[in-house]
Amino acid sequence: MPKIFVILIASFGTLIVLAALSAFVSRMFVTRAVRKLIRSIGKEPLPHFSAELARSLPAPVRRYLQYTLKEGQPNIRYATLTQKARFRHRPGSPWFTVTATEVISGMEPGFVWDAVLRHNRAWWRTAKLSYIGGAGHGHIKLFGALTLQEYEGPETDTSMLFRFLSELVWLPTGLLPTRTLRWEAIDDSSARAIITDGDIHVQATFYVNDIGQIERIVTGDKYRDHKSGFEQATFTLTCRNYGEFEGVMIPTEVDFVWNLESGDFEYGQFNIIDVAFQCV
Repeated sequence: MPKIFVILIASFGTLIVLAALSAFVSRMFVTRAVRKLIRSIGKEPLPHFSAELARSLPAPVRRYLQYTLKEGQPNIRYATLTQKARFRHRPGSPWFTVTATEVISGMEPGFVWDAVLRHNRAWWRTAKLSYIGGAGHGHIKLFGALTLQEYEGPETDTSMLFRFLSELVWLPTGLLPTRTLRWEAIDDSSARAIITDGDIHVQATFYVNDIGQIERIVTGDKYRDHKSGFEQATFTLTCRNYGEFEGVMIPTEVDFVWNLESGDFEYGQFNIIDVAFQCV
C-alpha cells in the first residue's frame, strides 16, 4: 500500500477517535449539569396544593391551578420530560426533527434540555440549553462532538430564565408564588408573572381561558439569535391539547412563535411524550 494511503487512513482514524472522545466528554458535561441541577433543588417540605393556598392569586391564575391540580397535590420538586419536536431556522426553510429529554425544577429556577437535532440520516447535531445557578448556557455540536455555536451572557441568561418560567406549565405547582415568582392581576383572562433571580428580571403575560387552561404566554423579555447578534423581540408560547399525567393536567403540545414586524414566525412545535414527577 502506498505510503500516502497509509497516512490518509491513519489521519482519518485519528479524526474519528478524537470526534468520539469529544462526543463522550460532551455527554459527561450534560450528565454533570443534570446532577448539579438536581442537587441545587430544595428538599424542604412544602404545603400540598389547596384552593385556599391559591385564594389570594389573580382570578385567571386561581382558575388555572384549580383546573390543572387536584386538592392535595404534592409539590413537584422536579420533572423529567420526554419530548419530540420539530424546528426550522427561518420562514420557508425546511423543518428538522428533534428528540429531547428535559429536567426542569419546580422550585428554584433551573433546567437542562438535552436534544438531538436530525436533518437527515447523515447530518445531525446535538444541543444543550440550561439555566443553573442564575446563569444561562447553550451549545450546538455537530455529531455531538464539534462545537458549532455556544451561547452565554446577559441575553442568554434572560432568555433561559423566561424559558424556565414558561415551561412551568409542565409542572404547575411551580407557578405558585415563591421568593422568585410573583403575580400581578390584569383582567379576568390574563395575569402577569414576574420572576427575579439575582439581577435577572423577566415578566410574561399568561392568558387563561374559561376552562382554566393556559392558552398562550407572551413576553418581550426574550432574545432572538440573529445574524447580526442577539435582538430582543416579542415571543409567544401557545399551549393546547391538555392531557393528564400522574393526576396533573398539562399541555401536551406547545408552539414557539416570534411576533416580528414582518409577521408571526412559528419556528418550533413541541409534543410531550412522557413526564415523570419527583414530588416533596
